[in-house]
Amino acid sequence: MNGTSKYLFRNRLVLFVILLIIQFQFFTTNMINSLLRDPTDGWEIKIGFIDNNLSPNGFWLIPYAAGFVLSALLPLWAAYHMPNKLYRQYVVSMGLAAVFSYVIYMTLPTYVVKPAAAEISGNNIFTQLLRNSYKLDAAASTHNAAPSQHVFYAVINMCFMIRFRSQPRVFWGWVTLAALISASALLTMRHNSPDLIAGYLMAVFAYYAGLHLGARFTAWLGDEHDPMIAPPWPDWLPRRSRWSRRDVSTDLT
Repeated sequence: MNGTSKYLFRNRLVLFVILLIIQFQFFTTNMINSLLRDPTDGWEIKIGFIDNNLSPNGFWLIPYAAGFVLSALLPLWAAYHMPNKLYRQYVVSMGLAAVFSYVIYMTLPTYVVKPAAAEISGNNIFTQLLRNSYKLDAAASTHNAAPSQHVFYAVINMCFMIRFRSQPRVFWGWVTLAALISASALLTMRHNSPDLIAGYLMAVFAYYAGLHLGARFTAWLGDEHDPMIAPPWPDWLPRRSRWSRRDVSTDLT
């Protein structure tokens, strides 16, 4: 492997951009499904006694939106804080979960029938936003349902943040956040309950696969304990005096 290749693989900004590009392919697969399939082509998987007795609530858009933001920006935050091996394991886990979900979306298409906008009662801003989101979905595609990306991103984020800082407040904070994001996917009726279950299974697979592949990748590069090339520090943030490696970098596997 030449020096240029090593530089690219060690550059956290490059890894972050690659992951972001992979994540944005959700919209590509959704568009392809909307062009190739009718809204009800495929399967709607439901657990009747759960999914048929839910009422959408616009307030759940708050953790739902948080799930979008964290899935895109937490890897960037981690680029400035996580040690080499852990950051690669994290990025690989997120990327694997996304790629495998796209394969499932295209080969085993599942969809969700959302309520009509007129069925949503209430006039607060969150209810109005929920109605508008249903209108947008009706104009595009209802596919890309199982596994829920909101769920597997939230669970992977939780696992790696707890692995990075194994403290009670970190544990309970991220467990609570992952639970709220998962619930929001169901209680905004963007997903059915089996989609969440599939999301949890995908998260478990991607987490352990990422740990294994990220560790092997780092061993191959031989830079586990070396400083990694971090993205440029934004000018509008306080300057960091130095780039420091976390003590936990030596005992994570």
